[in-house]
Amino acid sequence: MNTIIDLSHVLNNETPVYPGTNAPSIQQSNTIQKDGFREKLILIPSHFGTHMDAPSHIFKDGKSLDQFPVDQFSGRAVMLDVRGLSSISEDSIASLLRAHPSAEFVILRTGWEDFWHDEKYFEGFPVLSEAAAECLASHQIKGIGLDAISVDPVGSETLPVHRALLKNDLVIVENLCNLGALPSPEFIFQSFPLKIGDADGSPVRAVAVFPEL
Repeated sequence: MNTIIDLSHVLNNETPVYPGTNAPSIQQSNTIQKDGFREKLILIPSHFGTHMDAPSHIFKDGKSLDQFPVDQFSGRAVMLDVRGLSSISEDSIASLLRAHPSAEFVILRTGWEDFWHDEKYFEGFPVLSEAAAECLASHQIKGIGLDAISVDPVGSETLPVHRALLKNDLVIVENLCNLGALPSPEFIFQSFPLKIGDADGSPVRAVAVFPEL
């Protein structure tokens, strides 16, 4: 039987958002007592909680998430532990991909999930160098994920890592969690976005699947 580990944060009104982004509003719009059924009204940014970035997030003519085939969102993954680093080098990415040539997703464990709900979450996390991002994009993998709020430093105006990855039609999954619970750095990564028309991003339910543990 497969072991499945949830890599997604719970979404609520206290979920951190990228600085400058609209705050979420998740309200109880209907109740069993009043209406005979329970329903919530959910007003959230498309890049909220554990979420996926599409190329159209950055590029005017970039693909939206609904334009990708569904198999873009599932594949073999390898996790790279980058805790304690400030920058992730091209050599470390190239070495990882040489050792795992069948990898379709690279997952970065920065350790920043420990600062969820703390101001520290928005600064100081490891990021790919531009050369490392270009190296990753050149291998034609499906995407990258990490347990931090962005692949670029918060406040970056040029977003070089986003641009390097998204221009090559990779997807980016940000705000992962529970990476420390994974029994192996190799697993099946699944992260399915909502099928929103013209989606520049979407919350996801990301999981790690370990067959027959």
